[in-house]
Formats: sequence, C-alpha cells, structure tokens
Amino acid sequence: MGNGNVKKPVLFATLGHPGSGKTFFSRRFSKDFGLFHLNSDWLRSEIFPKPSYSAAENAAVFRIMDFIAEELLRCGVSVIYDANSTKRAYRKHLRQIAKKRKADYLLLWFKTPVELALKRIRKRNMLKSESMKRYHKAIDDSVLFEIRNEEEEPHKEPYIVLEAESYQKQRESVVKFLRKRK
Repeated sequence: MGNGNVKKPVLFATLGHPGSGKTFFSRRFSKDFGLFHLNSDWLRSEIFPKPSYSAAENAAVFRIMDFIAEELLRCGVSVIYDANSTKRAYRKHLRQIAKKRKADYLLLWFKTPVELALKRIRKRNMLKSESMKRYHKAIDDSVLFEIRNEEEEPHKEPYIVLEAESYQKQRESVVKFLRKRK
C-alpha cells in the first residue's frame, strides 16, 4: 500500500451485493493510497461492448483480472479487486495469487442494509455520464437479491467488515486493521 504503511503489496478482494458501496470505496481508497483499482464492470465494458454476463464471458473477464492482478502484485503494486467475490472457492484462488506473489490478502466485506442498496441502485440506474456507466451497469432489483443469496461468508480468511458508514470511517477501519497485522 502507498504512504509507507505496508511494506509489501496487498490484494484487496471485495464482497458485497450490488449497491453495497464496493466500487465507491475502491475508487476513493485506491486514489488515496496509490493502489490499482481493478473493476470487473469497467473491464467487462472495455472487452464486451454489449455484455451478456454469460458463463464464458465471466470466465474471460476474471481470467484477465487475475492475470492483471498477479502481474501488478509481482511488480509490487497493491490491487483492489473490485468484483462480487461471493464464493469462498474464488476468494481462495485470489489468496493463492497473493501468496504466489508474496503479497498480503484482505477481504473487504461490505455489509449494507438492503433498503439503502436498493436506493443506490435505483439512483445509479439513472446515471447519464458514460464514464460512470462503465463502473455501474443498470440492473434490476432482483439482481441484488440473487447476488446476496449467493454470498458465502468469510471462513478462514482475513477480512474486515465495512458497514454503511462514511468513506472516512471505512478508510480508517481498513488502515487500522492493516497496521495491527504488521
């Protein structure tokens, strides 16, 4: 991480349903600390102008994200892997990438009330800016519940819970957690 707080790179994974604040936090935190923000929606929109979210498309997107994350970690650059990392098996794969590249790993688990997340989704569905649409695809409310039901809670992995609070408080929680681990 930047600012001399952590000596080796960190791979931050994110867990949370749509509207939980993963991307909002990831964009700001990566800018504050000089990390690489690797966002699945943005990458998908770059590769597939009209995404289908098929299994083959998902596999391609995450294979590319894994490659980019591993190469950045190899170069000593910390990465925020901004995606719905709902499955433990997939997060285990990310931990293996971090271990291979001698990086730390931390799961950021965004726990946001469903009502607030639905409000955020409806608001972002009305976005006009093309650049913001690359980070936030318009989705139906049902997608939130589908992804939320797929979430597997952390088990035997380092994680921190980030409640729906100010970015500043979330940021302080992550920094404090990382300092305690050193």
